Amino acid sequence: MKRLRFWLYAISALLICSCAACGKQNPESAAKQEEKQDETKPAPTQTEFTLSIMSFNIAVDNRQEDKGWDWRRDAVVKMLKQERPLVIGLQEAQAHEITYLAKHGPSYVRYGLGRDTGKAPKLQDDYDSEETMLIMWDPAALDATEKGTFWLSETPDKPGKGWDADYNRNVNWVRFYHKGTGLSFYYFNTHLDNKGSVARTESMKLIAERIKSINKENLPVFLSADFNAKPNNAIFAPIRDWMKSARNEAPESESVKNTFNGYNAPKSQIDHIFFCGDKVSAQTFRVLDGDYGATWISDHYPIVATFNYKK
Repeated sequence: MKRLRFWLYAISALLICSCAACGKQNPESAAKQEEKQDETKPAPTQTEFTLSIMSFNIAVDNRQEDKGWDWRRDAVVKMLKQERPLVIGLQEAQAHEITYLAKHGPSYVRYGLGRDTGKAPKLQDDYDSEETMLIMWDPAALDATEKGTFWLSETPDKPGKGWDADYNRNVNWVRFYHKGTGLSFYYFNTHLDNKGSVARTESMKLIAERIKSINKENLPVFLSADFNAKPNNAIFAPIRDWMKSARNEAPESESVKNTFNGYNAPKSQIDHIFFCGDKVSAQTFRVLDGDYGATWISDHYPIVATFNYKK
């Protein structure tokens, strides 16, 4: 009997742990969201809002004709001005690319630590090879209340390369507060390794574990990246039971479009936006493969998903 009780308790604990990442939100924790905010700010008046999230591998600057940043940068700015999502997750963003967007693009606030140095990229016009999985957001609608970074390796709390990866890889994340509703959510942005299959598998396990440990209040979570993996890849097993793909869930979805173009290489779907939360529903999913005035905007097309988030 004692042994049976032990296993029942163990199974119960396991179930609680697996659901805690993004289950039904505790009403008390929901009420605390507004209590934590500055009392001098206007009280939230809305009961729901539309959250737009873009994931975009902006591509490192290879400085080749048509493919280098100088040939693409104005098209990227044009695209951002047309779309103006509330949250953007960039992959492969280099300091001089980030600087150009800050000078010429919409007014976004930024967070992200470089994958190699663990430092925020400086605003500079000169070329810098370090890549940042940058998060950008509209400060008129959102406040960042928490931020963090971890690396996809066996030593996640410091810069490093994990398993069979070719490069250092990390995850930048932000907890956001929506001013109009008082609702909060987490956003995680990353870029999985392009060659290391073990690294991609272990990285997804680590991401799932970290999301669960960070999101103690069961808030909605959004995860986007260049995953270097197609939608049905086995690497997504750690999140498949509790996170959904916006591509699959949105009633209006460009689900068959490819997201990687490789500057005219064989195309594939390797960029995804996942989400969870009982108050969140996907509305649209788009692949931005239009003409923005350049031969290529990147070797990836930006993807944008919209969500309805209700109290």
